[in-house]
Amino acid sequence: MKKRRLGALALAAVAALPTLLFLAGCSGEETVVLRVFNWEEYIDEGGEGSYQYDYEVNEDGSAPPIIEDFEAWYEETYSTPIHVEYSTFGTNEDMYNQLQLGDKYDLLCPSEYMIMKLAAEDYLQPYDESFFDPAIEENYYIRNVSPYIREMFESNRINKADASDDATWADYAAGYMWGVTGFTYNPAYVEEEELSELGWDIMCAGQYQNKVTTKDNVRDSYFVALAILYRDEIEALDKSDPDYNKKLTAILNRTDEETITKVEEIMREMDENIYGYETDTGKADIVSGKIWLNFAWSGDAVYAMDIAEAGEDEEGNETASTLLNFFIPEECANLWFDGWVMPKGANRQAAQAFVNFMSKPENAVRNMYYIGYSGVIAGEEVLSYVKDCYEVDPADYENAEDVTSYDLSYFFGDTVEAGSAVFYADSEQASSRQLHAHYPTEDVTLRCAVMDYYGEEANEAINELWSRIKSETLDAWAIAVICVGIALIIAAVLLSKFGGKLDLFRPKPKKGYTRIRQQNLR
Repeated sequence: MKKRRLGALALAAVAALPTLLFLAGCSGEETVVLRVFNWEEYIDEGGEGSYQYDYEVNEDGSAPPIIEDFEAWYEETYSTPIHVEYSTFGTNEDMYNQLQLGDKYDLLCPSEYMIMKLAAEDYLQPYDESFFDPAIEENYYIRNVSPYIREMFESNRINKADASDDATWADYAAGYMWGVTGFTYNPAYVEEEELSELGWDIMCAGQYQNKVTTKDNVRDSYFVALAILYRDEIEALDKSDPDYNKKLTAILNRTDEETITKVEEIMREMDENIYGYETDTGKADIVSGKIWLNFAWSGDAVYAMDIAEAGEDEEGNETASTLLNFFIPEECANLWFDGWVMPKGANRQAAQAFVNFMSKPENAVRNMYYIGYSGVIAGEEVLSYVKDCYEVDPADYENAEDVTSYDLSYFFGDTVEAGSAVFYADSEQASSRQLHAHYPTEDVTLRCAVMDYYGEEANEAINELWSRIKSETLDAWAIAVICVGIALIIAAVLLSKFGGKLDLFRPKPKKGYTRIRQQNLR
């Protein structure tokens, strides 16, 4: 009897071991490890490029990386030390592939369609209900997220295989950055009136052949082709219809067989007309004058306008100061966002704490300032930052038309004092420059559509379309390279045989360039 009792006690002790280890981990004696996987250069890394808040600085006077501040805040708040293992990816597909290879993370920051894909494929776990309780002091996200972003997340369903699951984006994702797409352009070569007339047809316009670029990923190129294909149908929509944006979004997410066939024809026209495909080089090319128009995400457009006006290139070398503008086609545009999600098996408590810390308005400003994109966080501190950047005094303007009232109430909502999100701005900033890109007005967002996750079958068909277009382009270059190679081999053989008697065959350097197209996806 005694032995059986001892055995039962031993079994109870073994069964309780995980609980004891968990409690030990909460005691503050062990360091929590948080594995974060984010886009490259997508967080405040400290140093001279940081926004100057009243935080403790390093010995040399520079600002610490925001991750170090989070680690200090977490230990102070939860009485447990934490270490962030921070790594980066270059495309959504890179991140997805790492997950498939078995890499483990607690927090990811994919784009909207990848969030939908991961949720639909059951990779993610939802946020805790307590995360959305504004009464909890540490819940900075739910108290400060823009009402506009929050409504968007809460009104869109995750299309999971289980039709009974009515989960929304908000259940699985917390927003981080957001923006729209359009064209950064050089007004010295491009007329604004012509832009308005052409819209997305700019990509196929002969007058801009070899002077416009698009993104080196199928989704952005497919979206542009859809906008060109269905322009008449889009412009016929009634903008006063409460379902206007819903109908617009449906058009710009068509993936039926007939649509894909017609889109491929347009994408071939684009391929023949553009200067090239790019992921990150378009900013430098338009600043240098190599191209006149660059299809751009709004944050990249702001960056390009800033460095062009400052008179420097991406490496900081002095160049001529150039004014660039940003144009959002009037028929439609893409609205995108990146958000924080937790894979299954993640440390939910630590991951949610990280999201909340990044959602403190002062930290949102730090990240926005450092990377140049617009955060989803609102609040007084963020509004103050926006006004510091763009608010003007009408008394400083001789002509009344050079200043305009700018209303961002839709974005800031009740996170700020009523009426305070309406301010005066320079008319050019409001219509075609940084402010227009950073925080478009509500009427612009109404004509913007979010790209859905297309589903496996449609996704495969569209990727095959992309492969055909890219492989044909590469085949043409490959043939040229092979021909040149054969010619060089023949020349080398002749030269080795006849020596200096055949000066005619000595190759001379040629001028020009070769477009290099990378298969990188945003």
